[in-house]
Amino acid sequence: MHATSLFSTPLMTLGWAAIIPINHMGKTMMKKTMPKDIERSAIRKLTLHIVPLMILLYFLAFLDRNNMAYAAKALEDNLGLTASAFGFASGIFFIGYFLFEIPSNAGTIKFGPRIWFARILISWGIFATLLGFVRTPLELYICRFMLGVCEAGFFPSVVYYFTVFFPEKYRTKILGMFIIVQPLSNAVGSPISGFILNIQHDWFGFAPWQLLFILEGLPPIVIGLLIPFLIKNSPKDVGYLNVEEKAWLMSNAGRSKSGSKITLADFLKGIKNKKYLLYALLNFGMVCGIYGFGTWLPSIISALSGGDIFRVSLLALIPYGLAALLVYPWSLWASKTKKLGVFAGLSMVVAAIGLMGAVTFFKYDPLVALSFLCIAAIGIYTAVPPFLSMPANISTGAAAAAGLAVVSCIGNIGGFVAPYAVGVLNDLTGSSAPGLFFLASCLLATGLICIFYCAKQREGVINS
Repeated sequence: MHATSLFSTPLMTLGWAAIIPINHMGKTMMKKTMPKDIERSAIRKLTLHIVPLMILLYFLAFLDRNNMAYAAKALEDNLGLTASAFGFASGIFFIGYFLFEIPSNAGTIKFGPRIWFARILISWGIFATLLGFVRTPLELYICRFMLGVCEAGFFPSVVYYFTVFFPEKYRTKILGMFIIVQPLSNAVGSPISGFILNIQHDWFGFAPWQLLFILEGLPPIVIGLLIPFLIKNSPKDVGYLNVEEKAWLMSNAGRSKSGSKITLADFLKGIKNKKYLLYALLNFGMVCGIYGFGTWLPSIISALSGGDIFRVSLLALIPYGLAALLVYPWSLWASKTKKLGVFAGLSMVVAAIGLMGAVTFFKYDPLVALSFLCIAAIGIYTAVPPFLSMPANISTGAAAAAGLAVVSCIGNIGGFVAPYAVGVLNDLTGSSAPGLFFLASCLLATGLICIFYCAKQREGVINS
């Protein structure tokens, strides 16, 4: 790269051309190699600087929204929650998320990611910490609802942020790295949560379940204060990119091609696009699987193993750890074959098979049931990167931000419906099996639509 950069300016090119004749083939080679070198260098720098930070932020988000799953027994004992009340408390997060997703994503457009990410992190950290101070079910519901309100817009804003910096052909791989956080946060977070909850005495007057929320709620506040100094809103503002790399990104990153000002009309275009509504409904089915599974997995493992909370948290690490290992290779394969719809759909069908297998063996062989839960986890989490890459490829600019917010916002209603429905079914039947069957049905239907419809659409295939 350094050798070719000598010829990167018109002045230098003219200077060397006056001394050394450049034949037609030489010109062609320069045209081919120079942009490739610039492209590789720009993508490498962005991947090293942007992706790890976004992964950390998403890790904290998942930790704070899912740690309640491990505190289920403590909340039941201290607040008197039933299974359906616990499912409601877990799911009400997504009602707040749903109501404020689109307004929050509009905030990203209006104020820029630097300021808006900071606002999201600080406010969600405050309410995640306040969960450690609740004394009644109503206070728990309010804090969970407000946590959803404050975190709303974060995920689609990050996806939009990636579209500003990364061209279309790289997004599935980048999303694959990012989505690893979903199972990884549970794989890492489960033993951490189990360790905190296994503390045998109070610290500073706080019970272990209170410490769980407080200790895991403070980091987003700290990072939120730092985020305006850590990220930029556009490739042209990034200090670690050179002039050529910035120019290449501004020309090739899909959401940066237009230099025009983002308007409210552009944003409304995205909201009205019917394709985004379709993907929002499909996202609902996928999210039902993700959060229904995540909310109730510790309780299911507890019923299978009969272990204490720390043992349960260690066993929960297995399905999440396996899923984390396979998310990126699956995303890479989807990118190479360019068949996003097929890969997303196959993953969801595999997840449905895993959940149905767990239902079948639930009472007869706990080890086999746990193996099927591992298959379900792999299917659920590997579906996310290729699936979300499809709506991200529909349009550009503010319309893309609005459309992604619609997909995320309506889809995340599944985060309320699934945990609550599984809780109600558990209370009615005294078994986890009907709830798992419900989740499997959602994933199977969504997966088949992805395979037989989305795979045939323009956004279902990566453009080179």
